[in-house]
Amino acid sequence: MKPTVTWDVAAASHLLSRTEFGGTPKRSEQLAARNLHDVVAALLDEAKAAVPPPKPGWVKEPWVNTERVYPETTPMERMENHRKAGERQTRERNELRCWWLDHMIRTPAPLREVMTLFWHGHFTTEAKRMFVAQPLYTQNAATRTHALGNFRDLLEAVTLDAAMIMYLNMEDSDAKKPNENFARELLELFTVGIGNYSERDIKEIARALTGWTLDAPPGTAKRPTVADASRTFCRDGLVPTFVKEKHDAGEKTVLGKTGKFGVKEVLGIVAAHPATARFVSTKLITYFGASDPRNELRDRMAAKFGQTKGDIAATLAVLLTSPEFFAKESRGTLIKSPVHLLVGACRLLNLDVTATPSLAQVTAAMGQELFNPPNVKGWPGGRDWISSGSLAVRYHLPEALFDGKEPAGFEPIATDRNFALPADEKARKELIARIQNFDKKRREERKKDGFKVTFDPAKALDGAVPEKAEALVAALTTKLFVVAPRPDTTAVLTEVVKDLPAAERVKLACRLILTTPEYQLA
Repeated sequence: MKPTVTWDVAAASHLLSRTEFGGTPKRSEQLAARNLHDVVAALLDEAKAAVPPPKPGWVKEPWVNTERVYPETTPMERMENHRKAGERQTRERNELRCWWLDHMIRTPAPLREVMTLFWHGHFTTEAKRMFVAQPLYTQNAATRTHALGNFRDLLEAVTLDAAMIMYLNMEDSDAKKPNENFARELLELFTVGIGNYSERDIKEIARALTGWTLDAPPGTAKRPTVADASRTFCRDGLVPTFVKEKHDAGEKTVLGKTGKFGVKEVLGIVAAHPATARFVSTKLITYFGASDPRNELRDRMAAKFGQTKGDIAATLAVLLTSPEFFAKESRGTLIKSPVHLLVGACRLLNLDVTATPSLAQVTAAMGQELFNPPNVKGWPGGRDWISSGSLAVRYHLPEALFDGKEPAGFEPIATDRNFALPADEKARKELIARIQNFDKKRREERKKDGFKVTFDPAKALDGAVPEKAEALVAALTTKLFVVAPRPDTTAVLTEVVKDLPAAERVKLACRLILTTPEYQLA
């Protein structure tokens, strides 16, 4: 007998926990009163129609490289320009994280941001290797624009974006020496997946992608830089530009197809390949936490992906209305990502929040620094979100949200330093001292605004505060949990808060609930 979906308030709560960082009991009741397919269609339509956030004020068109080195630039000027640019880029990256975090907390269409976050971990770009902040913004804007649109369009938008061109070394790839970095990740991590391509496919795609670079807008006057300057010191602009003379115009064979392909033809081939439909569907199933042991859901999603020529919203609709997504094995089994954990708490408790660098750093300390995934594979997710270090920060999250204090274990345990220390002891000590000084300044800059979060007991409960402790605990656990609380959880919460004044009772109950195992799950 074919499984069916039991669509009720609990199912609606489950849907909201995965698509909107969580939902209130009232919203779950409203959705449960409607048809499931109509609800999912409405969620997708609202997300697609959502107005994107205004761009940060420091985003400039055209972007100007203040680190350019000219023949008359002195060594001291070069060092000073580099120092100032580094400070500005660090500040802008911090502001960018705050900008997105703030939008996730406030947006009326959270599914759009849930999907933008999904693609952010799929088409990765590491901030620690991107010293220019603006391309990180443009890539984020591109993924948001196409997050629920056509996969082929999304793939091209991300490929021909300054962030990806810089990150995976397409900027200097030409016919004489094609760079294979992007070609490899395009096949392995972005589209068809391992086992569905050959080394020759990588080499042929690398040839097809030659000729792309970053330049100033057309018509911009240019001044020559010094001959030995690295790309950082001679980049003219961030506009993806095709230089025909540097492109390999010869015939290529890619995934069994032959022709004089360029980037657009290659992207069309890989986007339309059946393995891409399965690969993307599998990643969506994992991200949204559906149980699909026999790959039946994956196959239905892949079929829809193929029939619609890569319509992401249509493919996602198959997932969000499937029996597998609503199965018992899929509920309350997904460990929340750090961003989901923080954003969900802010939204569900109606906290008055100003996203500051300190608040953004909380997700980094838990293992998910926005715009800076650990590597090109993105964040592994699942049980990897939990470690001895990250778990400590999760349990101390209320210190940031309710007390304005840095949680214990706030600084990430892992370091992003990826260079070797000098063998010479004096040089090694000097380098370590400079790193420590830089990190100290970075921490001081981040902490300058601290935490700006205000808690209102009435807002947390969407109105009146129950007089009895039992009713209060029941209301909060119903709102914040998607799994039934354990009897001992309810009993301990009730006992701890029962003798406190109403306002203090609500705040303490919320603090404790955020530290429970139940709240860690979606």
